[in-house]
Amino acid sequence: MSDATTPFIILVDDEEDLREPVAAYLGEQGLEVAEADGGAALDAILARRVPALVVLDVTMPVEDGFSIARRLRASHPGIGIVMLTARRDVIDRVVGLEIGADDYMMKPFEPRELLARIRSVLRRLGAEAAATAAASAESGTAVETIGEGGDYHREFWVPTSRGQIRVPVDTIEWIEAAKDYALLHTGDRSHMIRVTMTALEQGLDPEQMIRVHRSAFVRPKAVLQISAIGRHMALVLRSGATVRVGPRHWDEVRHRLKG
Repeated sequence: MSDATTPFIILVDDEEDLREPVAAYLGEQGLEVAEADGGAALDAILARRVPALVVLDVTMPVEDGFSIARRLRASHPGIGIVMLTARRDVIDRVVGLEIGADDYMMKPFEPRELLARIRSVLRRLGAEAAATAAASAESGTAVETIGEGGDYHREFWVPTSRGQIRVPVDTIEWIEAAKDYALLHTGDRSHMIRVTMTALEQGLDPEQMIRVHRSAFVRPKAVLQISAIGRHMALVLRSGATVRVGPRHWDEVRHRLKG
């Protein structure tokens, strides 16, 4: 049995052998879970009840998760979306975040980690709603996104389907950049922002974020250790992420992180 305070979520995955045990586990942990094997089944549930969050597989027949996520964002902008995928290309993560996903998990995954991420997104949505309401109540206050060439010493303002959210630089572990966008990785999620590498180089404080690769910056305080992976150097971060160091940056990274 559930009550009005029990978060209602929908788990969408065409793999029944994965979907059913995960749904059962999440239900045991205090969530109310409905199952759907694709976009049509999801739409049928949405017609009856709107969830707080949808867990959405990317690779499905008929309609893939990216298409479903776009529709969800257009029709239900206030719900959370956690995407699941076996794809490992950064472009897939970017697409998922760009179309409005709140978090992105790789398969295979531990149900406990999925539960933690669901709870994190639900908490964040509640906090963002409260912050937006408070900001709206302040007279004469406006928030602007920092544009190209801006000052990223303190924070980024990231546009989302629910308005802009503030991401302080001191919460970012590393930044993964490519072409005209970047992924800002905090300890528990990633944010996408449209920005060039040149703008990041000019706007970031080198004392806070050091260049470790032609397409990556790392916050020194987030580094737990320097590891060797074959002939390559990598940084192990507090979140467990591993970031490769480019050969041209080895000396600078060693100098900055020594001791």
